[in-house]
Amino acid sequence: MLNKMLLLVIVASFVAVSQAQEFGAFGCPTVSTKDNFNLTRYLGTWYEIYKFKANFENNEKCIQANYQLKPDGHIRVNNTGVSISDGSPSTAIGDIYIPDPSVGSRLKVKFASAAPYGNYWVLDTDYENYTLIYSCTSILGISHFEFGWILARSRTLPDSTIQKLFGIMNGYKINTHHFMKTDQSGC
Repeated sequence: MLNKMLLLVIVASFVAVSQAQEFGAFGCPTVSTKDNFNLTRYLGTWYEIYKFKANFENNEKCIQANYQLKPDGHIRVNNTGVSISDGSPSTAIGDIYIPDPSVGSRLKVKFASAAPYGNYWVLDTDYENYTLIYSCTSILGISHFEFGWILARSRTLPDSTIQKLFGIMNGYKINTHHFMKTDQSGC
């Protein structure tokens, strides 16, 4: 049984490392998400300003996400980007839902029908300018992998807003040095 558990941890760790920017020791940090989250105000188009490295967005610029409410109460997210190397467009369609309406800012997302839902936590947003998103998955409490995004309603954000959002992440002991700026020029 112990060998099977060890094998499971090794396999899960390999998958995490291959897909996520940050793979770390111990479980996920405890974070607070946006109180009184208003999904209706959140819907619409957001532009990616910063992200933790994510293999599914490698070598892309002009990344944006459009969130639309579906009749079943789920949210359709349409992520688009442009290849930096050849200019070809890319699209990924995802499904988001709110598992517990009393904590509406802790959503779940997936981009493939066979994939499990992952965390999509809105740590902060003002709905009109910026949103700060974090996702962390613990692996048996001994390690974790995480993603982070800063999105905006326009293709740029003032440095003061970016520093404020970095400060929120730093307050939770999430390393903001893992953020990479997304190229939003020439879009």
